[in-house]
Amino acid sequence: MEKSMIISSSGLRLAVLKNIPATEMSHIVIACHGFRGGKENAGKIILLAEKLAGIGLGLVAFDFEGSGESDGEYARITISKQAQNLMDVIHTVYKEYKLPIILLGRSLGGTTVLAGGTDEDTVAAYILWSTPVLLRETFSNIMGDAYNQLENGTALLINDENGTFQLEPDFIQDFSNHNMNKYFEQIGNRPVLVIHGQSDEVVKPSNATCIAQAINHASINIIEGADHRFSGQEEYRMDLTLQWLKENI
Repeated sequence: MEKSMIISSSGLRLAVLKNIPATEMSHIVIACHGFRGGKENAGKIILLAEKLAGIGLGLVAFDFEGSGESDGEYARITISKQAQNLMDVIHTVYKEYKLPIILLGRSLGGTTVLAGGTDEDTVAAYILWSTPVLLRETFSNIMGDAYNQLENGTALLINDENGTFQLEPDFIQDFSNHNMNKYFEQIGNRPVLVIHGQSDEVVKPSNATCIAQAINHASINIIEGADHRFSGQEEYRMDLTLQWLKENI
């Protein structure tokens, strides 16, 4: 995959990976990573790119500001900032290739797809993997007492499998800027695929149910035995996605 940079509207460099097939393409998929994730999706982005190329789709994956190889301070991430990053990438990719875009978001990347992509006319379809839309419920469950500290204006030092990181209150306080029902309405009749693990311990399946209730035409797949990361079932999730793309795009 080819590496490049996109300059965001705030002047920061966003690191990009691109796989553009030499054969004729019909659409370009833009992939958005999750919370504390990166464009490489733990090394699985290459396989996804190959599968998409096999049905005539290009792939662009990028790091949100403050993540991976992009500029910025992770501590101050918000959905609003990520949504603006996504819009910058959409506009750049469409300007370069003049092809309709499909947005794919994993976990918080899916939330960002809704916040930053549903008002974009160049977007033809939406793919939401393990996506939280019940934001306060989801993150209060994840963070416990730390959620209240953030909500009350106290920055946090958090430890996870990737190390220690700081998170500013902006992250939680920004939730009030996002009306999921508005985003659902903006999608209109465009195709939507939702894939969620029935055993998702991080983002409960009730989030997928919420999307299903709001978007009648969405294709909802709740996979038995799958956790938040789809551990051991990552390729199955890709293949479900490819089959849906063949049938709907």
